[in-house]
Amino acid sequence: MGGRQSAMNSGSRPGKNRSHRSWEKKVAEGATLVYLDEVGFSLKGVRRRTWSTRGVTPLVTLPANWEKLSTIGAITSDGRFFQQTKSGAIRSGDVIRFFQHLLRHVQGEIVVVLDDAGIHRAKATQAFVETHERLSLVFLPPYAPELNPIELVWAYVKRNVLGNFCARSVSELKAKLVTAWQRVRYIDLPRQLMNANLCRYQ
Repeated sequence: MGGRQSAMNSGSRPGKNRSHRSWEKKVAEGATLVYLDEVGFSLKGVRRRTWSTRGVTPLVTLPANWEKLSTIGAITSDGRFFQQTKSGAIRSGDVIRFFQHLLRHVQGEIVVVLDDAGIHRAKATQAFVETHERLSLVFLPPYAPELNPIELVWAYVKRNVLGNFCARSVSELKAKLVTAWQRVRYIDLPRQLMNANLCRYQ
C-alpha cells in the first residue's frame, strides 16, 4: 500500500480530538479500508457495440425525460460491497445515512477513502464523522478516479449489465440495477478488485 500513501491526503481527517495515528497505521492494525463513491444512472441508456444487418443502423427509441437514479456505494478491503440507490441526486444527508449503514455492518475502525466532493466536505458530514470515533476519512487528490477501485464496479455495471439496455421507466431501471448488484456480488468483483489493487501497490 506504500505506493498509494503519498497520493492520499492523510492530513484531512476530521476531528480535533482524534488519535494522531495515521490512516496507514490504523489499517495495519486491523481497521477496514473502505472505498466510497457515487454514480448516476439515467434512462438514456449506455450505448455499446452491437450486431445489425449490413447497411442498417440499429435504432432504439428512448423516453424523452431526464429522470435518473443515483447510487452511493463502497467496497471494503475484505471484499464486501455496499450500496444504496435513490431517485435524484445524492445529498450530504444520504452520505451520512450511508456512513451509518457502514457503521452497522462493519466492525471495528473504518477508514473511508473518497473524493473531495462538496457532499463529503459538507459541515453536516464532517460533524457526523467527528462524533464517531470508529470513522475516519481520507480524501483523494482531485481528478484521480484511478485511485478508487470502486470506479471499476461502476464501469463493469455500465458495460456488462446496462450496455444497450433501454429502460422505459425509473422502476424498470431500478429493477435492472438490483440485478446488477446481485451480479457484482455473485462474481465476487469487489474481492477481485481489492486483490488486484493490493498487488498493484506491493
